[in-house]
Amino acid sequence: MDWVTAIAWQPILVIVVLMAFDIITGFGGAAKEGVIQSGKMREGLWHKAGFLGLVVLAIIWEVAVLWINFDAYLKGAGTIVPEFPAVSVVCAFIALIELISIVENLCVLNPSIATLPFIKQLKAHDPAAPDIKVEVDDGDTRTDE
Repeated sequence: MDWVTAIAWQPILVIVVLMAFDIITGFGGAAKEGVIQSGKMREGLWHKAGFLGLVVLAIIWEVAVLWINFDAYLKGAGTIVPEFPAVSVVCAFIALIELISIVENLCVLNPSIATLPFIKQLKAHDPAAPDIKVEVDDGDTRTDE
Protein backbone atom coordinates (compact mmCIF):
# COMPACT_ATOMS: atom_id res chain seq x y z
CA MET A 1 0.00 0.00 0.00
CA ASP A 2 1.47 3.35 -0.98
CA TRP A 3 0.89 6.57 0.91
CA VAL A 4 -1.43 8.01 -1.73
CA THR A 5 -3.97 5.25 -1.22
CA ALA A 6 -3.39 5.19 2.54
CA ILE A 7 -4.55 8.79 3.07
CA ALA A 8 -8.29 9.35 3.49
CA TRP A 9 -8.97 11.83 0.69
CA GLN A 10 -12.76 12.01 1.10
CA PRO A 11 -12.62 14.10 4.32
CA ILE A 12 -10.25 16.52 2.57
CA LEU A 13 -12.70 16.88 -0.31
CA VAL A 14 -15.53 17.50 2.18
CA ILE A 15 -13.70 20.35 3.91
CA VAL A 16 -12.66 21.93 0.61
CA VAL A 17 -16.32 21.94 -0.47
CA LEU A 18 -17.37 23.32 2.94
CA MET A 19 -14.72 26.05 2.71
CA ALA A 20 -15.93 27.03 -0.76
CA PHE A 21 -19.54 27.11 0.46
CA ASP A 22 -18.47 29.22 3.45
CA ILE A 23 -16.77 31.70 1.12
CA ILE A 24 -19.85 31.86 -1.12
CA THR A 25 -22.34 32.29 1.74
CA GLY A 26 -20.05 34.77 3.50
CA PHE A 27 -19.73 36.86 0.36
CA GLY A 28 -23.50 36.65 -0.15
CA GLY A 29 -24.15 37.81 3.41
CA ALA A 30 -21.69 40.67 3.06
CA ALA A 31 -23.27 41.69 -0.26
CA LYS A 32 -26.75 41.59 1.30
CA GLU A 33 -25.59 43.80 4.18
CA GLY A 34 -23.65 46.07 1.81
CA VAL A 35 -20.39 45.57 3.70
CA ILE A 36 -18.09 43.77 1.29
CA GLN A 37 -14.55 44.31 2.57
CA SER A 38 -11.53 42.88 0.79
CA GLY A 39 -9.52 42.93 4.02
CA LYS A 40 -12.06 40.75 5.79
CA MET A 41 -12.13 38.38 2.83
CA ARG A 42 -8.32 38.17 2.86
CA GLU A 43 -8.37 37.42 6.58
CA GLY A 44 -10.90 34.64 6.01
CA LEU A 45 -8.76 33.17 3.24
CA TRP A 46 -5.72 33.21 5.54
CA HIS A 47 -7.74 31.30 8.14
CA LYS A 48 -8.63 28.72 5.52
CA ALA A 49 -4.99 28.51 4.46
CA GLY A 50 -4.14 27.77 8.10
CA PHE A 51 -6.73 25.00 8.16
CA LEU A 52 -5.27 23.53 4.97
CA GLY A 53 -1.84 23.74 6.63
CA LEU A 54 -3.21 21.58 9.46
CA VAL A 55 -4.40 19.05 6.88
CA VAL A 56 -0.97 18.99 5.22
CA LEU A 57 0.64 18.50 8.63
CA ALA A 58 -1.72 15.59 9.32
CA ILE A 59 -0.87 14.06 5.93
CA ILE A 60 2.84 14.38 6.71
CA TRP A 61 2.23 12.67 10.06
CA GLU A 62 0.33 9.76 8.51
CA VAL A 63 2.92 9.28 5.74
CA ALA A 64 5.79 9.46 8.24
CA VAL A 65 4.15 6.81 10.42
CA LEU A 66 3.74 4.53 7.41
CA TRP A 67 7.39 4.95 6.43
CA ILE A 68 8.68 4.52 9.97
CA ASN A 69 6.60 1.39 10.49
CA PHE A 70 7.62 -0.04 7.12
CA ASP A 71 11.29 0.60 7.88
CA ALA A 72 10.88 -0.98 11.34
CA TYR A 73 9.21 -4.01 9.75
CA LEU A 74 12.05 -4.44 7.24
CA LYS A 75 14.63 -4.23 10.01
CA GLY A 76 12.75 -6.71 12.15
CA ALA A 77 12.02 -4.26 14.93
CA GLY A 78 9.18 -5.37 17.14
CA THR A 79 7.92 -1.90 17.91
CA ILE A 80 5.89 0.33 15.68
CA VAL A 81 4.47 3.82 15.88
CA PRO A 82 0.71 3.57 16.49
CA GLU A 83 -1.29 4.61 13.46
CA PHE A 84 -3.78 7.39 14.06
CA PRO A 85 -6.33 8.77 11.56
CA ALA A 86 -4.89 12.27 11.87
CA VAL A 87 -6.27 13.52 8.56
CA SER A 88 -9.82 12.44 9.41
CA VAL A 89 -9.66 13.93 12.90
CA VAL A 90 -8.29 17.27 11.66
CA CYS A 91 -10.87 17.35 8.86
CA ALA A 92 -13.70 16.64 11.32
CA PHE A 93 -12.54 19.57 13.46
CA ILE A 94 -12.34 21.88 10.43
CA ALA A 95 -15.71 20.65 9.10
CA LEU A 96 -17.39 21.53 12.39
CA ILE A 97 -15.92 25.04 12.33
CA GLU A 98 -16.93 25.53 8.69
CA LEU A 99 -20.46 24.24 9.33
CA ILE A 100 -20.96 26.74 12.14
CA SER A 101 -19.60 29.55 9.97
CA ILE A 102 -21.92 28.57 7.12
CA VAL A 103 -24.92 28.57 9.47
CA GLU A 104 -23.94 32.05 10.69
CA ASN A 105 -23.72 33.21 7.07
CA LEU A 106 -27.09 31.66 6.25
CA CYS A 107 -28.63 33.49 9.22
CA VAL A 108 -27.44 36.75 7.67
CA LEU A 109 -28.94 35.78 4.32
CA ASN A 110 -32.21 34.62 5.89
CA PRO A 111 -32.79 35.91 9.45
CA SER A 112 -35.66 33.46 10.01
CA ILE A 113 -33.05 30.68 10.12
CA ALA A 114 -31.69 32.26 13.31
CA THR A 115 -35.04 31.65 15.02
CA LEU A 116 -34.86 27.87 14.64
CA PRO A 117 -34.52 26.20 18.05
CA PHE A 118 -31.26 24.35 17.34
CA ILE A 119 -29.71 27.46 15.79
CA LYS A 120 -30.55 29.54 18.88
CA GLN A 121 -28.26 27.24 20.86
CA LEU A 122 -25.24 28.44 18.90
CA LYS A 123 -23.45 31.38 20.43
CA ALA A 124 -23.23 34.18 17.89
CA HIS A 125 -19.72 35.09 16.80
CA ASP A 126 -18.83 38.71 17.40
CA PRO A 127 -15.66 39.64 15.46
CA ALA A 128 -15.46 42.92 17.38
CA ALA A 129 -15.43 41.14 20.76
CA PRO A 130 -12.16 41.01 22.69
CA ASP A 131 -10.15 37.82 22.82
CA ILE A 132 -11.77 34.99 24.73
CA LYS A 133 -10.49 34.59 28.25
CA VAL A 134 -10.31 31.03 29.53
CA GLU A 135 -10.29 30.48 33.27
CA VAL A 136 -9.99 27.31 35.30
CA ASP A 137 -12.16 26.91 38.36
CA ASP A 138 -10.14 25.56 41.25
CA GLY A 139 -13.17 23.58 42.40
CA ASP A 140 -13.03 25.00 45.91
CA THR A 141 -16.61 26.05 46.59
CA ARG A 142 -16.39 26.27 50.38
CA THR A 143 -16.46 29.59 52.14
CA ASP A 144 -14.58 30.29 55.30
CA GLU A 145 -16.90 32.20 57.57
